[in-house]
Amino acid sequence: MTTIPDLRKILYVEDEPDIQEIARLALELAGGFEVEVCGSGEEALRVAPVFEPDLVLLDVMMPHMDGPTTFQELRKDSRMASTPIIFMTAKVQAHEIAQYMELGALDVISKPIDPMALPDTVRSIWSRNMSTGPEIELDDELEALRTRFAEGLPERLEAIEQAWAAVEGADWSGDALMPLFRAAHSLAGAGATFGFPEVGSEARRLADEVLIYLKGRQLKSPDGRARIAPLIAAVGECLPPENRSRPAG
Repeated sequence: MTTIPDLRKILYVEDEPDIQEIARLALELAGGFEVEVCGSGEEALRVAPVFEPDLVLLDVMMPHMDGPTTFQELRKDSRMASTPIIFMTAKVQAHEIAQYMELGALDVISKPIDPMALPDTVRSIWSRNMSTGPEIELDDELEALRTRFAEGLPERLEAIEQAWAAVEGADWSGDALMPLFRAAHSLAGAGATFGFPEVGSEARRLADEVLIYLKGRQLKSPDGRARIAPLIAAVGECLPPENRSRPAG
């Protein structure tokens, strides 16, 4: 039987404070991980052996000590010699990724990151690379997950519609917009993953449009309904016919 070690503690190494904060929130609140943040490679070398992370998320471009150098220095410490490390970088040309993998990285996550999708991305990489035991056929298990996701699509659409109704009732306040953004953003990230790229694409368009208002631009714009309502309808139209009806009750 294939087993996957638990992923609980993540050391996140990133020099940009704003990115630190949003990634920490996503990993802790949405992912349920215990997260320790370091602002430099030098700090990571001090903190990592004490924190004993299950996984290190390591930015490539950092001043003084960059990600690859930090990676190599971490490996010199016997306590960190085998800890899985994922690079996070905007430098994702094929030859660059090859260099990171040759160092021994578990994988590479491209930047800018999608904070809402980050926990699932990390878990997916962890599960794909850290399974132990004999190989098994996963087609049936993956198809079961896809079927379960498809069956839940009507509820996801309903959550988007309810969040939209709340936005109109709250006169476009930021607090009301956030649930709509989260519902759309979550569906955008999961759609392609579970084999529904059209659903994911339309949900992404919706999330991007809501983000404009969430950031305060064109807030309470008179054309808000004309712009957002059709995008919500488009998400629904992309659902497979057999998954458009909501369960009774």
